[in-house]
Amino acid sequence: GEFIAAVAAAAAQDASAGWRCAMANAAAHRVAGLPDQVGADIWGGDNAARVAIGLRPGGRLVRGELDGRWSDVTGADLADWFLLTAGDRLVLVPRADVATLVPTATAGLPDAGLADLTVTALRVTDQRVFPVRADGVAVVGGAAAAAAVAGAADGLWRAHVAQVQQKLAASYGSAEVADLTVTTRQAARAAADIDAATLQIVASLSADPRDAARAQRQGAARARAAADRVLGTSRGHALDAADPVTRLWRDVHAGCRLALRLLDDLDR
Repeated sequence: GEFIAAVAAAAAQDASAGWRCAMANAAAHRVAGLPDQVGADIWGGDNAARVAIGLRPGGRLVRGELDGRWSDVTGADLADWFLLTAGDRLVLVPRADVATLVPTATAGLPDAGLADLTVTALRVTDQRVFPVRADGVAVVGGAAAAAAVAGAADGLWRAHVAQVQQKLAASYGSAEVADLTVTTRQAARAAADIDAATLQIVASLSADPRDAARAQRQGAARARAAADRVLGTSRGHALDAADPVTRLWRDVHAGCRLALRLLDDLDR
C-alpha cells in the first residue's frame, strides 16, 4: 500500500517519473521472487543496478537460445539488466547482450525511458531462465502501473484547480467566471473518481490475481475518464497544446494505454 501511494504521489508531480518508479520497482519486486542467486548476480557487484522488465510477447527460447523483440520497455535507457518474457519463461539478460535498443516515440510520458529492444541468437544458461508465476508478484506490477495512471490524473486535476483559482482571483466578477460553476462541479466529480480509482487499486493488492487485474483495469480506465472530464470542461486547455493540463492529459492517456497492455500481458 505504501508503494502504491508513493508511485501515485510521484506521478502526480511528474507522470514520467511516476511511471519509471512503478516499473523499476515492479521489476525489482519480481526479481525478489526468483532464486537468491539472481539477486546476487544483479546486485552483488552494484547495489544500485537497475532492472527493466519486458512483458510484451515477442521472444522465443529454443534449446537455450533466445531471440525476440520487446516493445515499450520502461526504463530501458538506464537499465543494467532486463527480465524478458519468452513464452512461459522469464529470461534474465545483461544489457551488454541486447542487440539493439531504440527509444520509443510516444505522445505522452516523454521521459519514461521507453524503448524497443531486440535480442538475437543469445545463448542463455538454465540459471537465468525461470517459469512465469501467476501470483501476487504479477498483482503488484499491475497495481503499480494503474497507480501511475491515477497519480497522473490527480496531478492533472490539481493543475486544473490551480488555474481555476487563479482565474477567480483575477476575474473580479467578469463574465468569464460564468463557465466556472459547471467546471467546478465537474472537477469535484473528477476528484471523486480519481480517489475511487486509487482506493480500488490499493484494494486489489489483497484480491485474487484474476479479480485484482479486473479492478486494476477499472481503476486505470476510471482515472483516464476523470482526466477526460477535466479537459472537456475548460475551453482553455483544449486550445493550448503547451498548457500543463493538456500535457498531463497526454501522459494519462499514454500511461493508461501502457497499463492496460501490461495487464493483458500479465494475463497471458
